[in-house]
Amino acid sequence: MSGLSHQTLSIQVAKANAGELPDMPIEPSWILEGTPEARGTILVQSADKLISSGLWSCTTGKFRWEFGWDEFVQVLEGEVFISEQGGDTHHLQPGDIAHFPIGLKTEWHVPTFVKKVFTLRTPEPFEL
Repeated sequence: MSGLSHQTLSIQVAKANAGELPDMPIEPSWILEGTPEARGTILVQSADKLISSGLWSCTTGKFRWEFGWDEFVQVLEGEVFISEQGGDTHHLQPGDIAHFPIGLKTEWHVPTFVKKVFTLRTPEPFEL
């Protein structure tokens, strides 16, 4: 395989239910209603850190979210209503999968709780 670096290729595996997630706060100026508590973590990442996957959860509240990356999600628990700026509102529930393109501006309404698995494709290496 020409063109590949000399790094060792291997499968990364992470446990999806590895206890309580660490805090991953929403930008305070983006919160519109309530006190949503967001938690999340990166579980696996490509060697160049341009593709990352992990878990994220959030409690009741409303907030804006502007995507600085492409994001694919699958809802695991709870539900969320997501309105596109100037567009449709989507109701995501367990099992639903969605893609949010880089640059999209949205408003999220979490009625009680939502937990999702996500995969990000970032323009620059993603560091937490």
